[in-house]
Amino acid sequence: MAEVTVPNFTDVIKQGSNKPAGNDKKRVLIIEDLGEMRIMLKSLMASMGYAKIDVEPSGQGAIKRILEGRYDIVLSDYNLGGSIDGQQILEVTRKTYSLDHSTIFIMITADTAYEAVVSVLEYQPDSYLVKPFPPEAFFRRFNRVVQQKKAFTKLNEARKKQHWDEVQEEAKHIMKHHPNYGSLCLKSIGEALYSKGQYKEAKTHYMLIVQRHKNLAWAHFGIAQCELKLGAIAAAIKNLEQTITLSRHFLSAYDLLADAHEMLEDYASAQAAMKSVLEVSPRSAERSKRLGDLSAKIQDWETAEQAYSRVIRVSRDTANEKVDMYYDHLQAITALIASGADGKKYGEKFKRSLTRLRIIGKASPVAVTNSFRIEVQQYVTRNHMGEAIKSWQTWNRLIKQGKASPLTEAQEYTLKKRLGVL
Repeated sequence: MAEVTVPNFTDVIKQGSNKPAGNDKKRVLIIEDLGEMRIMLKSLMASMGYAKIDVEPSGQGAIKRILEGRYDIVLSDYNLGGSIDGQQILEVTRKTYSLDHSTIFIMITADTAYEAVVSVLEYQPDSYLVKPFPPEAFFRRFNRVVQQKKAFTKLNEARKKQHWDEVQEEAKHIMKHHPNYGSLCLKSIGEALYSKGQYKEAKTHYMLIVQRHKNLAWAHFGIAQCELKLGAIAAAIKNLEQTITLSRHFLSAYDLLADAHEMLEDYASAQAAMKSVLEVSPRSAERSKRLGDLSAKIQDWETAEQAYSRVIRVSRDTANEKVDMYYDHLQAITALIASGADGKKYGEKFKRSLTRLRIIGKASPVAVTNSFRIEVQQYVTRNHMGEAIKSWQTWNRLIKQGKASPLTEAQEYTLKKRLGVL
């Protein structure tokens, strides 16, 4: 990582002395894992009159903060050193509308490769800075973004209220007076037409853009969205593939491509789309789960096990860790063993996953019963009947103690018959 130089804060105060009224009421979040950089960014913002400044060193913590309360400005490092980076924070919070378009989001990175991809990212920051940078560069970029947000104030308010006719009119007005914002305005018009259900008109709008600018990934994606709504699945697939060719970081294109293949019941191609997107963004628990489900559907148990294992790795010790993800993983391992995979190797994986399931699900009788149900199934699959019977005996004792949910008479009879303990 490039060396970070902390500026002379006396000079910083002079450079940022322009303090528009109201800055002291706006909320700022600084996401940065390096202490020196946090101090620098906080001082830069304070010099412009911002007083409500929160700092957060981790991506997971940052997402939690943003989901819990609205911020007017977010300054985020790109590489936070943990399981979540700045781009993922931007993607997650934009998709959930926790950060709307009126929020300023500036990415800060020491990775010069980011410059090569930022223009084709699906979720773009409002601006970015490459470390190290002098204070004057920060102020220059920041003020440029503030001016852009001012120009789009009415449009963003209309978008928030889903007043799509107003969004279109405002976008045309901005284009007329600020032609340098033309691409953003055209994108907003397409979004408005699509949101109104005017899919043919939206498709025509995007196609006219592509005729003039063939390499705009978002325009090809817009066409594909409309084609799917109009039932032209094969054409949509072609445009989604073109979107990905133009921008391999356009993550929603992979999701929609998988949707299109699923509509055609081509689950292997949908699985391939999910594999590809996880090569670009490997830390997405949601996409890993989908890959696991698609793989299970076509009985590719090895890929399913790997995908569910990734879900667990990404989610462990976070608010997203749920018992269901362990059920998926354990079922995939059981099916994998049944298909002839190495029972010893996967038996160890099974034990680790089962142990964690019982730790996080110990207060739930349903989770306890389900954990034993799948453990017995796994032992029976491996023909370890003695272990299966021991597991049932422990399970039955917990049922009697009220720590595991009971079975119906029919379920208990079927299980005992299978174990030969009637």
